[in-house]
Amino acid sequence: MKLILRILPIIYMTFIWIQSSSFDPESVQNLSNYISSSLILFLGICFELAHLVEFGFLYLFLILAVLTFRRLDSRIEAICFAIAVLYGIVDEVHQHFVPFRSFSIVDLMKDVLGVYVIWYIIHVSYFKKKDSKIGTVLRKITN
Repeated sequence: MKLILRILPIIYMTFIWIQSSSFDPESVQNLSNYISSSLILFLGICFELAHLVEFGFLYLFLILAVLTFRRLDSRIEAICFAIAVLYGIVDEVHQHFVPFRSFSIVDLMKDVLGVYVIWYIIHVSYFKKKDSKIGTVLRKITN
């Protein structure tokens, strides 16, 4: 199990890279001939929220990988936060060079917000609420 948690961030970052390289957002527009506009709107909202979730999960997977080696501290949290955000920047720059994709500051802000939300949940659960279920599970990984 620890080996899986250790390689999970690399697998996930590869998934993000492949998805960023191949997804054409305008392909959803072609669906307008086949599905209702409200469903297209819903899909668009989901794609926009995906940035929050996508990079929040990356931060979580980085933390889980670190916990297989050692306990968390503020320095490790900051390093994992920086890696997740920097990968968000790399992803946005990468999209600039992909046909039908573009660099977006708004998307980058959503990436950072997603990382921040998961950082906050983990930080509070691990350090402040010693009896939280999330914190208990995270601490068990190290033990």
